[in-house]
Amino acid sequence: MDLSPPMIAAIALVLVCGGFIKGAIGIGMPVFVVSVLGGFLTPHTIIAILLVPIVVANLWQCLSSDHLRWALARFWPLILAFGIGTVIGAQLLVSVPTRGLFVLLGCVVLGFCLTSWLNPHLHLPSQYERGAGPGVGLFAGVLNGVSLINGPPLILYLVALKLDRERFIGAYGLIALCGSIPLSASLIGLGIVSVPQLWGSTLALIPTLFGIAVGQWLRQRIDQARFRQLLLVALVFLGTNLLRRGLMG
Repeated sequence: MDLSPPMIAAIALVLVCGGFIKGAIGIGMPVFVVSVLGGFLTPHTIIAILLVPIVVANLWQCLSSDHLRWALARFWPLILAFGIGTVIGAQLLVSVPTRGLFVLLGCVVLGFCLTSWLNPHLHLPSQYERGAGPGVGLFAGVLNGVSLINGPPLILYLVALKLDRERFIGAYGLIALCGSIPLSASLIGLGIVSVPQLWGSTLALIPTLFGIAVGQWLRQRIDQARFRQLLLVALVFLGTNLLRRGLMG
């Protein structure tokens, strides 16, 4: 990635903010980073930057949770389907044109905002969970492979199960981690991300992990409802800009 020093500094600042969001509420880092960087970088470049930070951020989230065994036992069918969908999505990424990717990313970001605003009213009865989980996982996996963003369907599903905050964060972290591993292998195998780009992505861990650490420290000290609403308002504007860039060039 041949980037100027000011561009590198801007990317680092965006990664700090994305890491903070991940640490504070457990979700939203890819959505935020893709939305902001989509204003001046191509989708493939953003994916190359985010690949290692996403894997490590989800691993960090898993290791800080006390609910991993519970999450694995409950959500393994969804996780399996999520991994399969991720590989399928990564294959599609090769053939999707850049402008089409911006349109897709804009739609997914706005979908994330919509589902986040609507999710308090959702409820999925437990008897439907086993049937719905694999379908949600497959759809979220395809989105994950194409765009690195899997939030809208997974958030809808997990919130509809009425999980408490810590179980939600633990479950989402485990699912996202299990999807990020086949995603990384697929993108490297397809040549979308090269070995030199992996070194750059590894360096991107520094600002990302700093942001996550600050976000986790502040998790119990901030008004999360207000913070989440402000984040969603910002993402609406960013998602709309991605749509504009895809539709109008």
